[in-house]
Amino acid sequence: MAKRLLGSLVALAIFPLSGMAAITNADLEEFELGLWQVRSDFHMLTIMTGGDKYASDLDKSIDRARRAMKRLESDAEGSEERALVTELSRDWKVFAEAASGNTMAEQGYTDTYTIQDVNVMPAMMLERMEAFEGGVEGQYDDVRELSAFLQRMSSEYLNLAADPMGGMATGTDEGRLEFKDAVPKFESMLEKARKNHGDDEAMSRALGQVSLKWTFIRESMVKFYENAVPFLVYRYTKQMVDTMDQAINLASTEVEMPTFGPVE
Repeated sequence: MAKRLLGSLVALAIFPLSGMAAITNADLEEFELGLWQVRSDFHMLTIMTGGDKYASDLDKSIDRARRAMKRLESDAEGSEERALVTELSRDWKVFAEAASGNTMAEQGYTDTYTIQDVNVMPAMMLERMEAFEGGVEGQYDDVRELSAFLQRMSSEYLNLAADPMGGMATGTDEGRLEFKDAVPKFESMLEKARKNHGDDEAMSRALGQVSLKWTFIRESMVKFYENAVPFLVYRYTKQMVDTMDQAINLASTEVEMPTFGPVE
């Protein structure tokens, strides 16, 4: 018995040295969500030809992604995780600088090279994160992934809406989404998440709200070139992401059941 206990203690002592992941999937997905929010707000600022509200939204998104990046930097353990975070941190600095440079938004456009960095860098960082398989799993990873993918679709929609050339001015197809593929993928992810959390009353209600609000922008995604409504997509995406954020944050707390409110 003593030998078995000693062996267990030794194993526990050396286990972190064998590469036990300290980075969580939740933190990676939070960072990804932040990237697409920054991209969305960058293009929305152009669409709305500047304005304090949209400039403030962009600043908040940059701050959210920056905080997620700092968590990854502080949690990284082992050579693989540190290498990933080093690459992400380097790319993040380029991206954040570009996203902060929407200086001509008041005129309804911005510098082409700035747009290229804003559009390409998130896709590059996502590739790095998807190649990393060591993240610690969590209960609501599927919901976080759903939220990030929804925000990615919205950012692509707003990118196209902000560009009079329909996205061609960016000069690259890196990370581009086709709505004909992205819409059914999102709906499949949403259906799966609702099944996964069918016994979780708060999360089930939240995903029900997401499903309802999705119906208001679905056709706009499918038929973008016939009827583009960027403000509506921006507004409803924000509401859906906020609903999922709230449900995740409150799911494990002993408080009154959250109320997500009516569709606005």
